[in-house]
Amino acid sequence: MYRVFFALLFILLPSCSEITRTKDELTQNAQVYAEDASNTLQKARSFNSQNKDIHQRSVAQIVFPKVVRGSFIFGGNYAEGYLVENEQIIDQIRMIGINLGPNIGGQSYSQITYIMDPETLFEIKTGQKFSLQGTASYAKSGQSITDIFGQISDGQRLITIIFNQSGYLAGISFEGTYIAVKK
Repeated sequence: MYRVFFALLFILLPSCSEITRTKDELTQNAQVYAEDASNTLQKARSFNSQNKDIHQRSVAQIVFPKVVRGSFIFGGNYAEGYLVENEQIIDQIRMIGINLGPNIGGQSYSQITYIMDPETLFEIKTGQKFSLQGTASYAKSGQSITDIFGQISDGQRLITIIFNQSGYLAGISFEGTYIAVKK
């Protein structure tokens, strides 16, 4: 009995340090700067006419130039970005998400969430935001594609686009995402 306990302890303790190291690596890989946010917004506006229209109708945008996501049944995503209003950066934002579903792989992408009304902008500025969504990730013509197929945002008017994807992630998942002003 003691041998089994010590064997498990010997296996679990080193893995805890790996979890911490993985978290630190994810944080470092997701580091972005104000210039990255401006470039990402510009790229999204020139991506297609629908994005340009959504951008013009929005009151602000949450820009995540680089989201890092990995999964093997359970997974997560992490990003640092900026809250942009009237083409000016007004706050730093952090997004942390978990997902559950048959997924495997890793991916990075850019994400912009358009805030479509002043009330939602006020709620994000003064508090925190949690949303639930479903995503499907698949390969198409040798590229990894992620589509959002359902979004629950407490009645708040948000439109999210994902683009500039790299890596491969395949599957379908249900995600919870927490967005907060970075302190």
